[in-house]
Amino acid sequence: MSVHRMEILSGAERRRNWSNALKEQIVSETLDPDVTVTEVARRHDIDRSLVYRWRRAFGVRRARGAPAFLPVEVADGPGVAEGSSPPMIASVPASGAGRIEIELADGCRVRVDNQVDGKVLARALNVLARQR
Repeated sequence: MSVHRMEILSGAERRRNWSNALKEQIVSETLDPDVTVTEVARRHDIDRSLVYRWRRAFGVRRARGAPAFLPVEVADGPGVAEGSSPPMIASVPASGAGRIEIELADGCRVRVDNQVDGKVLARALNVLARQR
C-alpha cells in the first residue's frame, strides 16, 4: 500500500503577487554558477518554470561557459587569413573602413564591416546563440 500526501485548502485560492524587486532578487540568485534554478525555486517555494519565465522577462540567458576575452588579429588587407574557414567572398569596403570578425565560443565566425546595421547584427547573433 502506498502512502500519498494530500493537502486540503479551505477558502478561495489566491495567486501570490510578486513585486518586481523580489522577482529581481530571486532571478539574481540564479546567476550564481554554483546554484541551480531548482534550488532557488525550492528555497522560495515556487515552481521552477516561473523562475525561468522571470529570467526570460529580465533578459537572462543561459550561459554557454565562462565569459572570456578572445584574441584579436588585425589584418592588413581584405584577404582571408590562412587556415580560416569557411571561405568568404571578398567585398570591397569603403576606404579606411574597418572590419570586425567575431568568433563565438563554439567556433562560429561572423565577419562584418563598418556598413553593417547594428540592429541586424544583434538579431543575427541572437539567432546564432539560440541555435547552439
